[in-house]
Amino acid sequence: MTTIGFDVGKLELVGVRIGKDAKVRERYYIANQPKAIDNLLSILGNKYKHIRIGSEATAEYHRLLALSCIDKNIPFCLINPIVTKQFTRATVRKKKTDVSDALVIAKLIRQGEGRLVSKDDFMASKAILRTANKLSSMHQALSLIKRRFEDNYHNETTTIKIVDHCLSVVEDSIGQIRKQAQAEDEELLKLLCSLPGVGKITANALIAEIGNIERFKNSKSLIAYAGLDPRVRQSGKLLHHNTRLTKRGSPYLRKVLFTAASIGLRHDKELGDYYTKKRNEGRSYKEAVIATARKLTNRAYAVWRERRVYVKTQT
Repeated sequence: MTTIGFDVGKLELVGVRIGKDAKVRERYYIANQPKAIDNLLSILGNKYKHIRIGSEATAEYHRLLALSCIDKNIPFCLINPIVTKQFTRATVRKKKTDVSDALVIAKLIRQGEGRLVSKDDFMASKAILRTANKLSSMHQALSLIKRRFEDNYHNETTTIKIVDHCLSVVEDSIGQIRKQAQAEDEELLKLLCSLPGVGKITANALIAEIGNIERFKNSKSLIAYAGLDPRVRQSGKLLHHNTRLTKRGSPYLRKVLFTAASIGLRHDKELGDYYTKKRNEGRSYKEAVIATARKLTNRAYAVWRERRVYVKTQT
């Protein structure tokens, strides 16, 4: 297997091919443009029979490289930046250049790190809903500003009116944007809406963020993808359970599940009892909701995978 790692920038891609000894065999410097990427991948595809390429997740900068690999049936691995940072910190020299970053990525790919991406990862609906989420955060910030002026500077009516107008525009924009990202699978949408705490907006977000449920072999894989799994530390015979999350997955999916769980525990006795149990064990509010979110994720996985409506436990 030929392994190539790329350090992705806005304008340039820097790549390295490593051998079995994990040493650099070739270096590549190309513009982050479709034509340059296609030309290089065509050369590499003809030169090497089995090839795997990867990079860090870097906003949208890795998009062109990933889509070109998918079109050419070249496996593309996406690495969480947290993993590369931990790997670099573990080295003695802690060297950091574009080439050294590409080398780290190539080594991680050879070790089996990262996940293979598909076209589902680049659906427009995902980007659209993430934009709506960012606007929602903006809406919350504007609401706080308006409240501050109303409480402390109530005579500044002009400023309050301007902020109120901004709130109205942002709120209207959020609604319009979310309408553009409606899931095509209406049946799945209804199935997910049967879960406590999950409404139409949340169900659309789950479908956009998860994509194809078949790529997760079990609910634990989905929980890990959302970054809701806790870190576990072991030293000798002692096993330490850390309440901190790995946060190695999608922060958008993690937020959606957390919000759904915080709502669901108020309307579903089983989730509410589970939350109360965790609180009685000494967990903080956030820790208890995260544990509840994992339970909700298990349900969502079963509903989606088995294509069946969720039925509340009879009490």
